[in-house]
Amino acid sequence: MTLLAAFFRMIRYPNLIYIVLTQFLLQYCVVRPVLLNGGAEPSLSFPHFLMLCLSTILVAAGGYIINDYFDINIDLVNKPDKMVVDRIINRRWAMAWHTLLNMAGVSLGFLVAFQIGQFYLGFIQVICTLLLWFYSTSFKRQVLIGNVVISILTALSVVVVGFYEKQIYSSFEAIMSFEGRKLIKIIGVYATFAFVLSMIREIVKDMEDMIGDSKDGCRTLPIVWGLKKTKRFTILLMVILQVLLITIMVVTGLKEWYAAVAYIFVFVLAPFTLFVQKPFLTAYTPEQYHKISTWIKIVMLTGILSMIFFKIML
Repeated sequence: MTLLAAFFRMIRYPNLIYIVLTQFLLQYCVVRPVLLNGGAEPSLSFPHFLMLCLSTILVAAGGYIINDYFDINIDLVNKPDKMVVDRIINRRWAMAWHTLLNMAGVSLGFLVAFQIGQFYLGFIQVICTLLLWFYSTSFKRQVLIGNVVISILTALSVVVVGFYEKQIYSSFEAIMSFEGRKLIKIIGVYATFAFVLSMIREIVKDMEDMIGDSKDGCRTLPIVWGLKKTKRFTILLMVILQVLLITIMVVTGLKEWYAAVAYIFVFVLAPFTLFVQKPFLTAYTPEQYHKISTWIKIVMLTGILSMIFFKIML
């Protein structure tokens, strides 16, 4: 493997593409159309939006690097063939890249926040870098805390676009306006979807990595609770997600967006039920959990792509 290929594997470039796609669709299929329909001009120009996206993926990339840095002993057991840090890229260079990417991401976040007149929003990226650091060093080895932190950060990658649109929250009148309430509801639904689905995936990954985690002294959910109780909790989360999707389908159907209802059923709810929930009930090997985790990422993608319907139907 070349150094360049190893670097892109280390920063999990497919996940970074997910983040960019999520933010692009939210901004240009949801936020911008809703604001323009209400006669409001979006705070983020295209250059500012690109800077915000770049800031987010730089911080995320730094987080992936520091996670690999502190997971060397775990990865030696769980996935020795996929290791990059300490095998292809030495630990000092990994830490240097982590520092450089974080500094660049935080600086860009503050620059965008300053240019739209909301300087304090730059601290969002600072908080994210701190959470990712403490996740890698401590939180991920504790019961449930690491899962919750990553799920919050996943949801935040959706919500952050709304934070930078000051029309949504800059005044009581903006919040109470039809457009303001609509945006808060839409962003809230997608953030909830991202949070719950991410929680499910993080727990499934913990079940997949149980052997390496236990040898490193981690206290993840399946290690502390056992597989049986962890499965019950995860199934509860799956049911919550299904209820959310069905509720979305009902509300969307009442608006007569029948194409969107069909899309959610065929490409989100059905795959989740058939390829995530159903196999999960009988899964017991790392390979089976890995396959379920992959399908969760696919469902995340199809859920994100549903934002296109707002652009078409608003």
